[in-house]
Amino acid sequence: MNILLSFDVEEFDLPREFNLKISEEEMYLQSYQGLIRVLDLLDKYKIKATFFVTLNFARKHPDLIREISEKHEIGCHGYSHSDDYRFEEPKRLTDAKKEVEKIIKKKIYGFRAPRGYGPGFKQLSKAGFVYDSSLHPVFIPGRYFHFFESRRIFKEDDIIEMPWGTSWFFRLPLFGFSFRNFGGLIYAKAMTRMNDLDYIVEGFHPWEFVKVTQKVPFYIKKNTGDRILKILEKYIQWCLSKGYDFKSCYSYLKDENIIA
Repeated sequence: MNILLSFDVEEFDLPREFNLKISEEEMYLQSYQGLIRVLDLLDKYKIKATFFVTLNFARKHPDLIREISEKHEIGCHGYSHSDDYRFEEPKRLTDAKKEVEKIIKKKIYGFRAPRGYGPGFKQLSKAGFVYDSSLHPVFIPGRYFHFFESRRIFKEDDIIEMPWGTSWFFRLPLFGFSFRNFGGLIYAKAMTRMNDLDYIVEGFHPWEFVKVTQKVPFYIKKNTGDRILKILEKYIQWCLSKGYDFKSCYSYLKDENIIA
């Protein structure tokens, strides 16, 4: 089994969805502090991951993003986390990719849309991406209904789609939200065992690894901070005990000869 950990590195603008005030400084600090904790954990176990970064965050912390790129894969998470790429001008996405590439001095291959609202595959291809990991093939109330979309890697308009991990039958998701709300380590182990593929893409947000104190709904703040950090560490330990491999998304595609 290949475990493809991924982290959406973004400004923590989620409270604004609920008409709550949060300053620019607070938005970046929440994610920055969580990101440091995540990096320390990955370093402890010497495992690789993929970090999908917004240009806004990369501009705020360019040295840290460059440092991450030396050990892990950097992908593009758009210009701003408030962007909706179903409607944004194509140039905004292209500019975001190019500028983050300048910061890390490396080519970016992957894209993940903020909140899963991505552009079409043709636009991603024109922007120079190789793969996309925006599709979450589940039903998330208030977000999207992708329950009947493919769970497997597929290709369309020269773009490889890497869907987020779900169980094979009930389409139960395996990502930060479910780690925090659906039984933690027991749930994570069960969903990994129920996965019928040889890989699973798991998505988290660095802001989850610092206790959320804003008056957002309970399911957003539940088990944030130390609790989710401990759950993820125990999950990593369990995966390593099973002999599972941790890889970046791009490394997996290369190793499986899905891309040249």
